[in-house]
Amino acid sequence: MVTRADGRGRLLAELADGPARKAYAIAYDLLGNRAEAEEAVQEALARACESIGDLREPSAAQGWYLRIVTTMCLRTLRRRKLRRALIGWLPGQGPVDAAPNQDVAAPREDIAERMHGVADAVPDAALVSQQALRDLMSRMTSLSAQQRTALVLRYGHDLPVSVIAEMLGVELATAKTHLVRGLARLRDMMEDHR
Repeated sequence: MVTRADGRGRLLAELADGPARKAYAIAYDLLGNRAEAEEAVQEALARACESIGDLREPSAAQGWYLRIVTTMCLRTLRRRKLRRALIGWLPGQGPVDAAPNQDVAAPREDIAERMHGVADAVPDAALVSQQALRDLMSRMTSLSAQQRTALVLRYGHDLPVSVIAEMLGVELATAKTHLVRGLARLRDMMEDHR
């Protein structure tokens, strides 16, 4: 007879094998902070082990786990937004543009290579592409958490819209709306910047 502890151990081993790396990449791309990304992945793993009984289909464990990671990241982004709003209300405090402890200069090679072909570019062109990517990522912080998440999962991790909808816990049409509105806002911000 398989006990719940055995199931938790197997799930932990399965998720720590490959999905944890993908989960960290998603969390880091969403949060832009290594410590917060690690915390989100660890918290998601702990929650997955606690609620293993909720998993009906063991073959869906990876998607289920990535959805938990995405939920943890969305919570962190909401807390960050609230913290920025509260800091802005303090006397003598100006607007806060970056998240606390954000890894501003941290490399984003995975996204950069996929979105801009930075790995194959000439050194000068690579620097321009990296700066453009940094500008884009800094503007993404002004998007809603759902829009930012949808864009990162779709264009940074090449996930289908149906999977993104599942990870966000929304209908397919809502996920598409987040993508369309997020892209439109980014386009407007980039045009205003020129």
